[in-house]
Amino acid sequence: MKRQRNMFLAACVLLLALCIPPLTNDYIVQVGTEMAMYAALAGGWNLIGGLTGYPSFGNVAFFGLGAMLAGALSVNAHWPYWLAAIASVLGTGVFALLLGLPLLRLKGHYFSIATLALAQATLAVVTNTKFLGGGMGMSLPIVGSPGIFYYVMLSIAVLSALITYLLIHSEYGNTLLAIKSDEVAAQAVGINTVLAKSSAFALSGLLGAMAGVVYAIWQSYIDPPTVFEPSITVLMLVMTMMGGAGTVAGPILGAVLIGILTQLAMAVSQNASSLVLGLGIIAVVLFLPKGIMGSRRSGKGGKRRGKNTFPLRG
Repeated sequence: MKRQRNMFLAACVLLLALCIPPLTNDYIVQVGTEMAMYAALAGGWNLIGGLTGYPSFGNVAFFGLGAMLAGALSVNAHWPYWLAAIASVLGTGVFALLLGLPLLRLKGHYFSIATLALAQATLAVVTNTKFLGGGMGMSLPIVGSPGIFYYVMLSIAVLSALITYLLIHSEYGNTLLAIKSDEVAAQAVGINTVLAKSSAFALSGLLGAMAGVVYAIWQSYIDPPTVFEPSITVLMLVMTMMGGAGTVAGPILGAVLIGILTQLAMAVSQNASSLVLGLGIIAVVLFLPKGIMGSRRSGKGGKRRGKNTFPLRG
């Protein structure tokens, strides 16, 4: 009964989201596109940070690499953009998988620092690679309408939530939760934790790259400092924490709330959005350490899967 109620609620929310372009103006559609993009990014981060318990500070590398690689293949190699997008997403997924194998052998703060270094190293490589646009970036042809990009970003956000739902209700999802709860015990019962963590990292990278390739053609001009901006990862983390790490709806809820609060703050002052983000982080840490959805589940007597949202092992 509870699952049916949740599915009905999700269907109503999705139906409402589908009605935004025909019933609103271009500004609302643009804001909605950004919310959908961050919901997809936060959902991808949730796979490694929320379900697996490894807080990554470098997921912007997948977003940025996906955007720059798709743009380079389209502009410099003259590929059709749809083909460039597919190759970019798959290439970024392989990149995440291969780097996840050594990185995910690190624990706690060492892993977080290593992923932060990964993002900066990827930015440096892209900036110094002429084919990828170098430091000047690149211009892409203007195509489509605001509504098209909104629906594509929304589709990626829904895909992100669907993947999380399927993982939570699968043996593989149980493996990730076991790693989050007690990795040593998971290894003791024969779980290949390195492979499980690396595949989750790769899925996270795929979702980040998907959002990146759509962002590139949506903006029509991209450069490394913009698509590798560290605050993008911070937003993924904060949105997931606010909504509820390890939950299906948490990243979406967090993205919508942060998006609305940011727009309200910008209506007052262009510089107020940073203040809102900072206050949001403080409020979550102090009052909602498990996020809105996590606290709601705990309040109803749900299972507590650990004392901390992001257990830092070391």
